[in-house]
Amino acid sequence: MENLEEGEHIIASLPQIWGIALGLRGFFHKSKEGILALTNKNVIFVPRYVWITAKEKERYFEDDKARTGRISDYNESDLDEDLTEHPKSWIIPLNSITDVRSITTRKVDFLRITFTEKGKEKMYDFGITKTVTNYPYRQPLVFKNLDWSLWIVLIRSNLKI
Repeated sequence: MENLEEGEHIIASLPQIWGIALGLRGFFHKSKEGILALTNKNVIFVPRYVWITAKEKERYFEDDKARTGRISDYNESDLDEDLTEHPKSWIIPLNSITDVRSITTRKVDFLRITFTEKGKEKMYDFGITKTVTNYPYRQPLVFKNLDWSLWIVLIRSNLKI
């Protein structure tokens, strides 16, 4: 299991993000809720629910913008531990990313990251929900429109293109 590399540090992170792995022809494949983190080497998505207060939520998603701060009380050693505990985390090396953009699906903006893995192009979308159902398991009902421009600029500025 590869965890954080020597000298790898978190640049930005967000809680309660839904990651959607896109299947054939871009149809929804599977979604999980977790933490989205940008490090100086990777974009990492850990499928782990983090409870946050309304005030904290405002800080991360103020004015419906995905902010580029860091989750308070969440550091590199926490991320490293989460990667060990959640082997199904998604680790996208910055040097494998071919495109980062905002896409609109059903009138909602998602962050789409396109990258190459083992010679194949893959896409993940990221968004936040307005409403979630907990039965029979936690899944998104309605997504919230979110401006991802700050994250797009930050990820692009860290790409080694």
